[in-house]
Amino acid sequence: MSTTVEPRARERRPTRQATRAFLTIAPGYFFFVAFLLVPLALTIALSFTDWNGYSYDQIGFNGIQNYVDLASDPVFLRALVHNVAFLAGSMVLKTGLALALALAFRRAFPGSGLFQGIFLIPSTLSLVVVGIVLKFVFDPNNGLVNPVLESVGLGALAGPWLADGSRALPLLVLLDVWVGFGLYLFIFIAGMASLPGDVFEAARVDGAGWWKETLFVTIPMLADTIKLVLLLAAIDGLKVFATIYVSTGGGPSNSTEVLSTWAFFQAFSGNRVGYGSAILVVLLVITLVLAFFYVRQGRADRLGKDQRS
Repeated sequence: MSTTVEPRARERRPTRQATRAFLTIAPGYFFFVAFLLVPLALTIALSFTDWNGYSYDQIGFNGIQNYVDLASDPVFLRALVHNVAFLAGSMVLKTGLALALALAFRRAFPGSGLFQGIFLIPSTLSLVVVGIVLKFVFDPNNGLVNPVLESVGLGALAGPWLADGSRALPLLVLLDVWVGFGLYLFIFIAGMASLPGDVFEAARVDGAGWWKETLFVTIPMLADTIKLVLLLAAIDGLKVFATIYVSTGGGPSNSTEVLSTWAFFQAFSGNRVGYGSAILVVLLVITLVLAFFYVRQGRADRLGKDQRS
């Protein structure tokens, strides 16, 4: 009897394991479909309509007209340039600052763990709160920055920071760097922790100093991590929204407008949901192009390593 029961139990065991696995991952799939795929599909569908956002009966298909209008929209083109500026600033400044600090923290010193935690704090803050604080601190009348500048003899630099188009955008780029670089710092620290120690020992035996070890050993071995951080920083630069919307609203005179804020204005203030959706689709396409090149480059690098090995 035992010989007939055991095979049946063995047959039921994989089925039970598969059922448990499905029940474990089912909530994740549900939220992925409900809160990502469905809104994404609706946004793409609405980009081909002229819906005003009030009644579903008023949704009308207008083909690619929204995308044609984008080409002649000066604010859209300006917002696209601003997104490119954020992308470049995020890629260069966040990656460079995070990598430099990670290299400094590679050699442990008293209080290094405390400093790492301090640098991570901005990444945990609400972007809405950060935008509100920025607006308060740089307020020309009641803010803190102008009085401090005047007290140290730099009153010539004081002014309406967020109301000045030449100052507002660079200031927001620096704020975005301050908020996000701490996370990339820990990515670099984790990447360095996984590097083989014997390579560095061999470099020291050959007489390589700290600079040569960093330039010719550490950074080349961190190439994949650097590419990952560059991609994440670029995507962060493209999807920036909350700090700009709260602090400047895209002003003054659209000097800090980005694609996400312009899409929000068109959809919810201008009652052009279809046009706003088309702007977001353009933003999505740019993000997918960046991700595509990253994945393609990663595959090429892995293929090259396999061929060399």
